[in-house]
Amino acid sequence: MKSIAIWYKPVNDNVELNEILDLHFNFWKIPNGSKRSHKFLDIGIKLSNTKNIKTLKIYFPIKIKENEFEDIVGKFIHKVDLVSAVFNENYKVISTTSSKSYEIRNAKNEFVFNIYKTSISDLTFEQKYDGTIININIPKQEITNYFRFRIKGDFINSLSSVSVPTNSLLESAFSEIEMIDFRVNEIRDLNQDLLEEMKVEKLLKIQKQHFFFICSKDEELIGNHQPFLSCRNLENYRWDDYVGIKNINKQIYLAYHWKETNVESASTLIKTKYEKNNWKTISKYAIFAFMLAVIIELFSNWLYDLIK
Repeated sequence: MKSIAIWYKPVNDNVELNEILDLHFNFWKIPNGSKRSHKFLDIGIKLSNTKNIKTLKIYFPIKIKENEFEDIVGKFIHKVDLVSAVFNENYKVISTTSSKSYEIRNAKNEFVFNIYKTSISDLTFEQKYDGTIININIPKQEITNYFRFRIKGDFINSLSSVSVPTNSLLESAFSEIEMIDFRVNEIRDLNQDLLEEMKVEKLLKIQKQHFFFICSKDEELIGNHQPFLSCRNLENYRWDDYVGIKNINKQIYLAYHWKETNVESASTLIKTKYEKNNWKTISKYAIFAFMLAVIIELFSNWLYDLIK
């Protein structure tokens, strides 16, 4: 497993502004009927000062298509209750029709930070170092700016491995174990040429990293890199449009939360067990059970006749 990396290209190499970086990762795993779960990763990036940042850069250790990475500010910014749910604070939004920035204020009407909505023209994709670097143009301001993106596709699939329990034939038939391994700025996992580019430009130290794993209440967390900080029932009725799956409010989801502070890199390891009791699986084993019953019946009749 390889790591993603986050750094920036400065406007002026000689300026030191000590930018503070907060990261928010939401790994969503939503059951999707008889098919595999719908998975994607939301990436929130908060920078305390963007005046000297010419280009914000994110490296993914796999080829990323342009339709697999998107700005998702528009999915929540126009719903005040959803903005408050995303940040778990009572916020309100101030916006103008001519700006891509949205001013966030608290309950006392005090400025907290800006949320900036990038457009397609702000994003460029470079296929380098056996992966993809996404270059993001952001506003040059001496205030805190927040950005939020979503990635899906092959990268998400590369983060997890699936196996079946080995202690029971019946259990292995109806459940699976998944291990999710997610890393940020792990030097030992990054391409050496990439590290050279990052050193020539500017590294970012992670002041805070929040990682949320959102899954069905029926999924069991059986292992993790460290104890989770909290777990709460997600207010499902708010999230239909944001998640992009209809009728999400008919199910119950839990959000597990981990937090890291003042680190240069971070790793998150989660191990879960979930049921795969869909109609295809049930039908397959019902047919198997029927055939086994027929074989036992035939064998019993043959054995009875033999003894007789």
